[in-house]
Amino acid sequence: MRKIKILMLLAVTVAPIFTTTTLKAQTSKKYAIFGDTLTTDAQWQGKDFSRKGGYIAGSNSRYIYVNPKDSAIIAGLSIPVRENPAPGEYRYISFAWVKWGGEQIAMRFEHDSTAKYSASVKRKYNYTYFAGEVNDLTGLRIATKAPGNWVVTTRDLWKDFGNFTLTGISFICPVRRDAGFDAVYLGRSQNDFGNAPQIVPDKVATPQAVGGDEGLSPAEDDEGGQSEMSAEGGQSEMSVEEEGQSAAVQIDWAAQIRAGGAWMYPLYLLGVMALAVALQRMMTSRAKYLAPRKLRTAVRDSLSKGNIDDAVTACEKYSSTLSKSVQFIFLHRNAGREAVSQTAGDIASRDIRAHIARIYPLSVIASIAPLLGLLGTIVGMIEAFGIVALYGDEGGAAILSDSISKALITTAAGLIIAAPSIYIYFVIKNKIMRLASLIEIEIENVITTLYLNDKQ
Repeated sequence: MRKIKILMLLAVTVAPIFTTTTLKAQTSKKYAIFGDTLTTDAQWQGKDFSRKGGYIAGSNSRYIYVNPKDSAIIAGLSIPVRENPAPGEYRYISFAWVKWGGEQIAMRFEHDSTAKYSASVKRKYNYTYFAGEVNDLTGLRIATKAPGNWVVTTRDLWKDFGNFTLTGISFICPVRRDAGFDAVYLGRSQNDFGNAPQIVPDKVATPQAVGGDEGLSPAEDDEGGQSEMSAEGGQSEMSVEEEGQSAAVQIDWAAQIRAGGAWMYPLYLLGVMALAVALQRMMTSRAKYLAPRKLRTAVRDSLSKGNIDDAVTACEKYSSTLSKSVQFIFLHRNAGREAVSQTAGDIASRDIRAHIARIYPLSVIASIAPLLGLLGTIVGMIEAFGIVALYGDEGGAAILSDSISKALITTAAGLIIAAPSIYIYFVIKNKIMRLASLIEIEIENVITTLYLNDKQ
């Protein structure tokens, strides 16, 4: 009985820990195929190719080491690659690789052979990424030179290869010297990879297929045959026009805005403020609140009939800037003309200034937004050049271009907020000034009718 109580106590103690660990694993934004260790869902095909060291420094850091004699293969995976990933599905991949000498390095993605994929995709890319000279590999060329230092690369698996189920990865070092691979992660979006470089659209060389070394031949297609290649020089059947279309720039503006970082939040706030002020002032800076047409008509009709009481009643009915001034004139018509005229004008001027002051925030936002966006760009540029300094010449142009593109998002956002804000500010201000001129004309008309045309 005592043993049973002890076991129950251990179960209660361990269960929350196990559940928490399981939930963290399930809710993780990225899937680590190989970090410092191999994921528990997979195993090495043959020997263990990991060794101490790698892209991320640390006493326990390990990376995948490959030489030209054999390829490292991770097997046992079953991960769907989809355009809109559901839980357990992914779209993007991030990895670090390096080639210590030689001209080529490659990764090939093993896939479920029972699925049916586009023949053109298989013919073009063979589910393979490679960097370096076009020589012995069939695949998608993502860099013109093999990386001489550790370079982190992010790619869109779905865009490059379509829907497929990833069952394993082959890490290939086709020619002399050795290569390393590390930090192989899958993600549902590019943002899942943290500080890893975003995908930069690039021109992809025409896929090639020249008979390679043993163990490095192109993978068979789903029907069991070899990938189709043209007879002349092993070139795939893809025209220059098709190649240009496959590398066309497609900008995901939602992702670009998210990539703007923390500097976008104050710009969001300014944008919301500008929208709120603009809508509110467009509703209240109308003739209805400054010089209603019905009030002007009623006052003129009452004055033409000599009925001051009806004019006062109209002023009370149509409350506005004009009604305040005209009502003052009627209530103090027995006073001197100069005093009444001056005071009525002051009442109207104060109200007009109040209306203009309420749209002034639009002018302030239009001035601050571009400066704040420029500040975000400057900070982003500093970070961009810091990244280039970290990675060196290998992949530097691509990384720099991507970082600068993200840095410029804040400036673009600032200008997008500022341009309509300053436009709306001047539109509303011009409308208020036109109504102010109309109020001045009506006041002069009342003064003239009461005093200059008074025969009593």
